[in-house]
Amino acid sequence: MCACATGSVMGYDEIYPKLVDLVHEPRLYHSSFSDHEVTIGAGRGGIGRVKKLLNQIHTFMGRHGYDETFIHHEGEYITVHRMHPKTREGYFTVAHTAFPGYGEGHGTLAPIHLSGTLAKLIGSWKLEVDVSDSAKKAVYDDPEFLRGLPSSVSDLSGVGVQVKDDETVISMPSHFPPGSVAIFETWIPGAERSEGLDQYVTSGASEAMGDSSLVDLNFILYRCEPEERDGSNGKDGVYAIPSHGQLVYAGLQGWWSCLRDVVRYNQLGHPICNHLREGTWAMDYIVGRLDRMSKNKAYSSLTKPAAWLRSRFDAIRNIPSFLRPRYFALVIQAAYEAAWARGMDLLNDDVQNGQEFVQSLAMVSVQMTGYMHSASLNPFETVPSMAAGLPHFSSSWARCWGRDIFISLRGLYLATGRYADAHSHILAFASVLKHGMIPNLLSDGKLPRYNSRDSIWFFLQTVQDYTKMVPNGLDLLQQIVSRRFLPYDDTYFEFDDPRAYSQKSTIEEIIQEALQRHATGLSFREANAGPGLDMQMKDEGFNIEIHVDWETGIIFGGNQSNCGTWMDKMGESDKAGSKGVPGTPRDGAPVEVTGLLASTLTWVAELHEQGLYRFEGVTTDVGKSVSFRAWASVLRESFERCYYVPLDANEDSSYDVNSSMVNRRGIYKDLYRAGKEYEDYQLRPNFPIAMTVAPQLFTPEKALGALEMADKYLRGPTGMATLDPSDLKYRPYYVNSDDSTDFATAKGRNYHQGPEWIWPTGFFLRALLKFDLMRRSTKAEKTEAFQQITRRLEGCKVAIRGSPWAGLAELTQKNGEYCGDSSPTQAWSAGCLLDLFYDAREFQKE
Repeated sequence: MCACATGSVMGYDEIYPKLVDLVHEPRLYHSSFSDHEVTIGAGRGGIGRVKKLLNQIHTFMGRHGYDETFIHHEGEYITVHRMHPKTREGYFTVAHTAFPGYGEGHGTLAPIHLSGTLAKLIGSWKLEVDVSDSAKKAVYDDPEFLRGLPSSVSDLSGVGVQVKDDETVISMPSHFPPGSVAIFETWIPGAERSEGLDQYVTSGASEAMGDSSLVDLNFILYRCEPEERDGSNGKDGVYAIPSHGQLVYAGLQGWWSCLRDVVRYNQLGHPICNHLREGTWAMDYIVGRLDRMSKNKAYSSLTKPAAWLRSRFDAIRNIPSFLRPRYFALVIQAAYEAAWARGMDLLNDDVQNGQEFVQSLAMVSVQMTGYMHSASLNPFETVPSMAAGLPHFSSSWARCWGRDIFISLRGLYLATGRYADAHSHILAFASVLKHGMIPNLLSDGKLPRYNSRDSIWFFLQTVQDYTKMVPNGLDLLQQIVSRRFLPYDDTYFEFDDPRAYSQKSTIEEIIQEALQRHATGLSFREANAGPGLDMQMKDEGFNIEIHVDWETGIIFGGNQSNCGTWMDKMGESDKAGSKGVPGTPRDGAPVEVTGLLASTLTWVAELHEQGLYRFEGVTTDVGKSVSFRAWASVLRESFERCYYVPLDANEDSSYDVNSSMVNRRGIYKDLYRAGKEYEDYQLRPNFPIAMTVAPQLFTPEKALGALEMADKYLRGPTGMATLDPSDLKYRPYYVNSDDSTDFATAKGRNYHQGPEWIWPTGFFLRALLKFDLMRRSTKAEKTEAFQQITRRLEGCKVAIRGSPWAGLAELTQKNGEYCGDSSPTQAWSAGCLLDLFYDAREFQKE
């Protein structure tokens, strides 16, 4: 009955009582049907009479596409229902298995309910076999033939087929012993219209999604638990399926991630199928959330998708319950694919014409951008904002991180053509510039926190990218923003203070203020410093110091009690004694900040020389004027002397290297002049950021050598190890709930001490491609450079394809092992790989 090979087997059908030694057995099989045709029905001669009927039914079903099979096992009984997916005609079999020791069997089969289905009994039979010693001896002693035991199949009466309301109830007789079988023909009244139903429930989805914006699609497809709670004022969350648990999203992606394998592998016993057979709650939920949100003016375009889903679900509510999983999956798949296609239509040609991987990465921009009551880009209006990651960084103060947004923005917004979204995020963070910095945490602009030294440099790099990638992008420099705080003034006041947003600046002036404030040096204490702001940090950690060393042009900052770069895990364990002790303070001069500084200086110098930026330079803390070109030149001349660790120890004297601190050679330092000297020499995945944005700082041969080191020692299946495995501080397993006494790992203090983060992979591969192409001359050699990158992307492709979240995780453990405390989809993980594909297209144009 199942969709597999079948047939009659000599000996088995004749009930030969033992396995035959096929190699050495000289006798031939013999059957009561050896001399004439097998006839169907009761009679002597094994199971062949009934097996012939089963074979005929099986062959018919195979030829005519009876592809849906439902199998149920209950004690000694097995039921198989195989149907045609369109006509809904089928055959149903009940078998009472007969294994040694069953005797007359144990237990009975409960009545079988076939919802919405009619059934007709074709026949029921039982097998009777003479298993006496004398019968077996006669079989074994036959010198000429292999004959089966004396046996027969006889008709069984008493099988009940009763129609009740909209179902058929089948009951087995009290005497239905092991070795019995009953076969039924089934059909569904009115099923001749099922092909029309198939067409109806899958048609019109594209038109229904046709007016949806990208923000609408964020709601239609995604929304994790905190987002759904936020949007419903706490009333509704993500749907939970009994015996399965919560879906990852409230939107269609959540349903499709669950259904995808159910459809692919015909997993009709999956909890979602059982749930759908039991009721229509899932349909009510899907339509209900769209209906409710469509009443919101910002989501008025959801009316059409809601109406389409309602009409399709209404069409399948009253079909037989066992068919609901199939038709529900058809509706969800049609809606999901239409919504996805609409997303492609709204993104740029590079995405539309890109490979599946690029399209999946691009849809993460839709996943991460939506309306939130608890998070916005300004304090007076709710506007779409980018989440750093889902679900951990999706709501309230944890949603909008300055650093994360401007690491992600080039890929998620600029490379996908979402220029308006890029523009709004740039203006929002420009408006809250203070101390020459943008906030690490935006908090709607109400309570911005200025404790990240690197965020401003990622912001300025993004502004630069915007001016180069967006048509007429330089117009951005003259855009005017209202200032949350007063220009060149460190005074803090609340967002509803009369001084807030009372003054205006252009983006050009914002850039200049950031550079000028750093040039003269920053020294301030965070506003509202104390446990209310950060309950983990020591008091001295709230003090921010930043200055320029004009001998090298390098910017220094931070202290051992704060962590002002992306490696920002603060120790939290009293038990382990790590509370207030950063896992990675990275004070001094982080290599990526130096690279981003060089990139910005070179850019504004070129703009000024072209008459496109009115400021020529900055004034130092002692009143000396320094042009951007001069600053960039000093930085370039000093960079490798300060950061490079030569392969040959004999060359150490040519660099600022303490030979006794060196762990690995041929690399670029992670830091310069950190509070703990050994931290300078740690191999981490930050130098490729500097290589990507400021390649002019690097000697190509040395750069490639360092990248080879990172490729060999840091690169994992998807992410980059955050610390060299040979480092004594290497701890590659992050468990945030670890409440041990281990100073290094308690409360996840080793967040950036070995676990493999995905977003640095994008910068690593961008740098590798850039410097590898520099040494290639022929077309074949350049093709090889691209192929090297492609090979290193396989792990990420597999990861996003298999993720129910349809994204790339924040991090993994060692060698790509799953990390339960990682955010399962992170904005910058996808964004930085989209950056890579954008770069690759630009290189190919060249």
